[in-house]
Amino acid sequence: MAAKQYFDNTQANEAISKFKLLSAYGGPGSIVHTAYGSIIVSCIEEWGFLKKILDIQKEAVDTGKKEKDIKGYVVEQAKLERNGNIGVSNDTRLLKSLINRKELTELKYLVLIPDIAVQDFSNKIKNSGSELAINSSFLPKIFFDKSKNYMTYKEWYQEWIKTDRKTGEELYKCTDRFFPPKYKSKEGFHNILTQDNIVLICDHGHISDFPWSKYLRWRTESPMEINSERPVELFKSQPCCGSEDTITSKIKVTSSTANASGFDGKWLKCENCGKQTSLKGLMSVKIKCPGHKPWEAITSNNGELKYHSGNSNSRIQMPPLENCSSTKAMKVALTTGNNLYYSRMLSSIYMPDELFLDEKTLMLNGLEKELELAMDDKNFEEAMRVNNIMISLKAEIQNSHLDEEIQDSEKDILYRFEEYKALALKDEDEINVDKVNEHLKVKDVTSNITGSALEKYFSRILRIDNMKITSAQLDFSRVVPVDSDADNISSKNIFRSRPDSVQVYPVVENYGEGIFFSFNEQLINEFSNSQGIESINEKLYELHKNSDTFSEGAIKYGLENNWQLYLVHTFAHLIMRELEFKCGYPTASLSERIYVSNDEKYKMYGCMIYTAEGAEGSMGGLIAQTRPKNLLNLIQSALRRSTICNSDPLCWESDGQGLFELNFASCFSCSLVSETSCEHRNIYLDRRILVDENNGFFKELVR
Repeated sequence: MAAKQYFDNTQANEAISKFKLLSAYGGPGSIVHTAYGSIIVSCIEEWGFLKKILDIQKEAVDTGKKEKDIKGYVVEQAKLERNGNIGVSNDTRLLKSLINRKELTELKYLVLIPDIAVQDFSNKIKNSGSELAINSSFLPKIFFDKSKNYMTYKEWYQEWIKTDRKTGEELYKCTDRFFPPKYKSKEGFHNILTQDNIVLICDHGHISDFPWSKYLRWRTESPMEINSERPVELFKSQPCCGSEDTITSKIKVTSSTANASGFDGKWLKCENCGKQTSLKGLMSVKIKCPGHKPWEAITSNNGELKYHSGNSNSRIQMPPLENCSSTKAMKVALTTGNNLYYSRMLSSIYMPDELFLDEKTLMLNGLEKELELAMDDKNFEEAMRVNNIMISLKAEIQNSHLDEEIQDSEKDILYRFEEYKALALKDEDEINVDKVNEHLKVKDVTSNITGSALEKYFSRILRIDNMKITSAQLDFSRVVPVDSDADNISSKNIFRSRPDSVQVYPVVENYGEGIFFSFNEQLINEFSNSQGIESINEKLYELHKNSDTFSEGAIKYGLENNWQLYLVHTFAHLIMRELEFKCGYPTASLSERIYVSNDEKYKMYGCMIYTAEGAEGSMGGLIAQTRPKNLLNLIQSALRRSTICNSDPLCWESDGQGLFELNFASCFSCSLVSETSCEHRNIYLDRRILVDENNGFFKELVR
């Protein structure tokens, strides 16, 4: 739920799905298109429900709650209806990962985005939930009327305030009629303004309004500089007339009568100074980034969340900024462009502490509880004994962590390995330790393929009846996505505070079901001597030699994980596509989780296919496929179906297709799935490594 409010006008509220607010394409700093214009979502310091959690914590401290009881008090109080029914995630593994990755040393709460409803007719937030709402501001902040007169939001707003020409004294204002942004025509009608749709984006995460007046002056005074490779510092120059403080320009965009499309047929002019220039070549202009961060603007006033209620800084044109170290020029983009925002998400399968913590850490957690009991009973002798053991144990743990210092590149692998190790190696009873909430409940169905030709290929297959997936946003980028395989890209945090002062962090939870496959590691190792992998290795090395800065990271990731990634990833896609035929629901309702690493410390080869609540198959349709006959048919049919593609022989014999040519015998007709279902952007796929009748991993099943 993102909300903006102008004075007491409640038409500015907009209902937005919480899964859109934190997703691969949405979050703080993202542009959302609403019924009243394009807005940029504010940083998490401006999210009302997070402020509510901090208020409850302050209340606990002020009322003298013991430190060990504060978190429990906050969690219980947040659930109350008067506080907005706010949930707090219990995924301690995700909490610790965020602390380590983002250096959030004071992070205490992972807060679930609450459901905040908007009334259909009045557009008011129901049940006085406005204090929990998420703030935002207009971007771009430039609007134009029917005559194509361009002005900033603040300038249009000032039109509704009447002042004395001599004294400048405010006589009266009717700004309560301004929203949605409108202007008063000569005939006295109130007409809706149109928002500009041009922004400038930087590969270091910054975003700016297009400076039309400064652009006009630059183009008329230095017309040949548009062809220069060096970015122009346009934001440091003066407007076409007037000054930075007192802008007198009257910008207007007109269309040419010539038969030209796009900006080639448009002209930019100032009706005050008479300067004018063609907008031809606008999309390729090179402008140096000023470091604008409009999502960090303060949109509340002393805790008051009504958007322009007393905080005029929200309306000004100049957003918060920083020095930008990017050597590349900003890109001119439309607000509907798909390169405006790339979110980097971290999703976590909930696991009880017993499944991923080592014995010493579990022992330390138990001793902490013993110490609390001893202190409550005033048994100081016992407390001293337990405390001494804890000091010794903490030193051992700290020393072991120093000896095994983990690089940033390994953190993603380690996080997945914790899940894989628990699912592939723990007994069923050990995994199902959460008997109360059953946030993770599995059934070992490996026996359903016992005695079949499939038996030797898998070390374990699990039916996951219940699973909880918690997702948090790490950061975001623009122009180019920040993935684990991306190099030289700078991302921006979703908070404006120092990392060591962030105490709350937003997350979303999903409940679902799935199927987990763990491949036979011994068979994988034996297959490394097969001729079937030689062609993949040769193609990857050839791609690496010819890579550029944009493709280098993805190709390097493919080389590191090698043919094993192609084998496991392609198998996951084939299973998802087969589930379309078996169950009747699309791959868009499914997701994959790939477990592949050739590192000796984290060696793993497996995958999980799962579906989340609300999607087709989340009511038992997926796990029904793990019954004995169904499971055999699912895998065998998926493999046999993949031997034929409508694009063969072109697809089968391909030396490279798809993004960066990292797919080989795989295309939309046979192996690709919905973009939202794939973790790797539909790359690292090859059918031949699985079902080639001579050299495929499953060659015995398809002959």
